[in-house]
Amino acid sequence: MLMEPQHKHKRSELSVMTRYAALVMALISFASWAGTWQLRQGDEGVMLWTQPHPPTSFQALRLEMRVNADPGALITVLRNTARHEEWLPQSREVRVLARSGPDDDLVYTRLASPWPVQDRELITRSHLSRRIDCGLTLEVWAEPNALPLHAGLFRIQESAGRWEALPQRDGSTLVRLETYTNPGNNLPGWLVNPIAIKAAVGSFKAIRRLMEAEPRVAATPGLLGSDPRCSAT
Repeated sequence: MLMEPQHKHKRSELSVMTRYAALVMALISFASWAGTWQLRQGDEGVMLWTQPHPPTSFQALRLEMRVNADPGALITVLRNTARHEEWLPQSREVRVLARSGPDDDLVYTRLASPWPVQDRELITRSHLSRRIDCGLTLEVWAEPNALPLHAGLFRIQESAGRWEALPQRDGSTLVRLETYTNPGNNLPGWLVNPIAIKAAVGSFKAIRRLMEAEPRVAATPGLLGSDPRCSAT
């Protein structure tokens, strides 16, 4: 029986520790946002709050909406990279770089920018967790050094987000996103913030449409305590 070299195990353990250290830091940053959101607008059922994110001039965003779909439909939509332009129209390219398990993805995204600003590229790690009530939480954070830099593109260094899909008593799902991205390159906040708000609201409306087009999960009779929505992912 061949034994794997010990240094391979150590590298694997170090990779896991590094990845989850980044997740912990993202969770800490989200916790620090609590209690300071300011409601800005409601548009066709999409509510939006903003929050300062010093020392930068860019704002963190929080969005919520109710969707007539199962919680798992959100993950189905977000993971369908073939249809990314339907809910993220400014994206030129979205592709999965690696999948270390059913709940962990490494994703590359290229975002279009108006001339003369360089197109942005963003590499994110995501981790999906499931709640006992069938709700889902997707943590997303930037891993800017996962690929070599591409000439002519600006690599976003700082970005984090948390998606939640929470089942409601009426059969709908509450979708919530808290997110912050620093686009870098000394872009002014007064220019970026309104554009980001408009894009986020538009994306939420598109995600709702795509989620509601997903088939509902049929109930499985005879299973004590089973909830069909839990099998959506």
